[in-house]
Amino acid sequence: MKIIEIEFIIEKQKYYDLYLNHTPLNQFSKTHVFINNLAFGEIQFPQGETHSYIGELKLKPGKYSFKINLPQEDFKIISLEIKEKDYSTTKITNYKIRPNLSDNAKRLLEFLQKIYSKYIIAGQHTNTALGPEIAYIEYFTGKKPALRGFDLLSYTPAVRTQDMTPHALIEIEGNKGSIEKAIEWAKDLGGIITLCWHWYAPLGGKDKTFYTVNTDFNLEEALLNGTEENKTLLRDIEIIAEKLSILRDLDIPILWRPLHEADGKWFWWGAKGPENYKKLYMLLYEIFTEKYRLNNLIWIWNAPHPEWKIEKDLYDIAGIDHYAPPGNYGPMKFSYDLLLRLTDNEKLVALTENGPIPDPDLLFEYEAYFLWFMPWFGDFVFNENFNSKEHFKKVYNHEKVITLENLKNLTHLFLPC
Repeated sequence: MKIIEIEFIIEKQKYYDLYLNHTPLNQFSKTHVFINNLAFGEIQFPQGETHSYIGELKLKPGKYSFKINLPQEDFKIISLEIKEKDYSTTKITNYKIRPNLSDNAKRLLEFLQKIYSKYIIAGQHTNTALGPEIAYIEYFTGKKPALRGFDLLSYTPAVRTQDMTPHALIEIEGNKGSIEKAIEWAKDLGGIITLCWHWYAPLGGKDKTFYTVNTDFNLEEALLNGTEENKTLLRDIEIIAEKLSILRDLDIPILWRPLHEADGKWFWWGAKGPENYKKLYMLLYEIFTEKYRLNNLIWIWNAPHPEWKIEKDLYDIAGIDHYAPPGNYGPMKFSYDLLLRLTDNEKLVALTENGPIPDPDLLFEYEAYFLWFMPWFGDFVFNENFNSKEHFKKVYNHEKVITLENLKNLTHLFLPC
């Protein structure tokens, strides 16, 4: 991928809006931007546009380097436009808590709302029930994440498929027991949990059938009443609803991230485009909230694309998944700005998946107020090329990072009994 670099000088400390003037693209595209070689996240280019907003930056006087990965070979940048302004416009306003949530879910959302722009929650995804990432982080930092991520990938019946690789089989077996570990994390340790679901296709395919390339499962057919695809789709939804009911009955709030990264189309739930994704999201929402009364779920919309937007009363938090280059701890500010624009500045936002953890100093310097970060499992924790031990130590001992150890005190501070 071709990279273009533009240098510019800032003479006074102010807020600035950045725009690109460029040749039009024949299809929607997105790419990554770096300022002074730090990862500033994702920007998007609507089809046919020649003037694109990048985001807002609070800049000090000095010389800056702007680098962009060109989204297409024939893409040409005409100019980088920088406009001074007196105050920030990238703040969340008019946030409303969705009605009919359980009391504990409301309390968690109230807590998240009150820490917004003041703290960031340390999160860590664990793909297996054992979650060795937690022990590794604690060994080097002396602390645990406040938020632990779990996956429901082994909880539906169609996980055993043709041509299973050893990696897939090990993943499935290791994932079993995640519900019990989530209960332990919330009830015994007082932590927060978030759940995603790598949904093995309900019918057909080989190896990891949540990937589009590994299954011919047709979401369009699955959304038609009475088809075999529809029967197996509903079967899986009911099974997961029953599992989530266990957590509801224990009054455990869940940061629930269903149908993640659908706009990428690499998962079958996004392969048939935005309209079918929205229908599936709505079906899932209706069954979970109306039939099973899963009012402990705090819904996260995680398909940050203008054509894949979900109605605002159907989710509580917007999330973006972004993987910076190994060892790059930039603040992802443009990804933050992108989420705010897509939600009209009315939703709380989170970095729901990442590789390198953004440096907390940079997050607050550039006012990228994500609620939490969430490194993926495995090498993103154990391989120092992604996150060094020293970086983990800095992050987990930062005064504005909420770990499991200080979560309770902060909860009491923001939500007094």
